[in-house]
Amino acid sequence: MINILLSRYNFDEAWCYERLKDIINSNHRVLIVPLSFDDRKISSDEDWQKSYNPNYGKYYKEVVSPFASYGIREDDISWINYFTDKKENIIEMIGKSDILFFTGGLPDKTMDRLKELGLIKHIETFKGIIIGASAGAMIQTKEYHISPDKDYDTFSYNRGLDIIKNFNIEVHYNETDMQKSCINRVLDEKRRTVYAIKDTGAIVMNNDHIELVGDVIQFNKVD
Repeated sequence: MINILLSRYNFDEAWCYERLKDIINSNHRVLIVPLSFDDRKISSDEDWQKSYNPNYGKYYKEVVSPFASYGIREDDISWINYFTDKKENIIEMIGKSDILFFTGGLPDKTMDRLKELGLIKHIETFKGIIIGASAGAMIQTKEYHISPDKDYDTFSYNRGLDIIKNFNIEVHYNETDMQKSCINRVLDEKRRTVYAIKDTGAIVMNNDHIELVGDVIQFNKVD
C-alpha cells in the first residue's frame, strides 16, 4: 500500500507533480470515497447529486481534475454514493480500483460511515494507493487528533484506520497559535512525531518509508 496525505486537492501542481507522476499513472482506476460530508448539508441523494454529479455537482471538477493531469480519464473514475450504493457493490468497486481517494470534510463522519457500511477491513487491507486530502488524510492514521476550527469546538483524539500507526498529522498548517498548541499537546500526551502539512505539502508513505514533499514540517518531542 502507498499512502499520500494532503491538505488540499492540488496534487496536480508543480510542487508535487514530478514526484507523484512516478506513482499515479494513466492506467489507474480511481474510486472517490466522499463520506466526509456534513449531514446537515447533504442528507439525500438529491443533495449528493448537487455536490458530486458530473454534470452539475458543485465539487465534481475540483475532485476529478487533478487526476486528468496524470492522464486518468473520467471514465476510469468511479464514486461511492452513500445514499444509493449497496455494501456489496462498494466492496466490488474497491476490489476493481487502483486508487482510493478520500475527500476532505469531517473525519469522524467518514469513519462512522465506513463502519456503518462494513468497509473498514476492506480499506485497511487494500493493496493499491490511498490518497486523502484534509479529513481524508487524517483518517489514514490509527489515532488522529482534531484541532479546534470552524467545524469542531474542542480538541479530541479519534479512532482512524489501522494503517499509519507511528505519527500524527496537522493538516492546513498555517502556524497559528491554536495549531502549535495542539501539536505540542499530541507530542506531550502521545509522544509521537507530528507532521504539519501546509496547503502545498504532502506525505508519501510507501510501506514504512516516509517521504515529505513540499511544505511539511516535522515536530518531535524533545525531552
